[in-house]
Amino acid sequence: MNSLQTIKRILRTDVLVEVPVDQMQLDDSLRESYGMDSLGFVELRVQCEEAFGIDIPDEAVAAGELSTLGDVLALVERLSGADQSPTTA
Repeated sequence: MNSLQTIKRILRTDVLVEVPVDQMQLDDSLRESYGMDSLGFVELRVQCEEAFGIDIPDEAVAAGELSTLGDVLALVERLSGADQSPTTA
């Protein structure tokens, strides 16, 4: 499972986003498209940290680096040193 698939799984199973995984797009706003609230963002952060073995700094969250699905993917890959294409679903 690549990074994008893992993030989508986290959104569906842990954050309880109702959008089907196959309809999630990189430019989807987590707040507008998925209806996430502050608790959802905390859960996403914690689950990504656990799944990828990374630490997402408060500054990244405050700077809006978790605004879209693509933002989350880019941040996770940057922090984990992963080099996977975001075009693979």
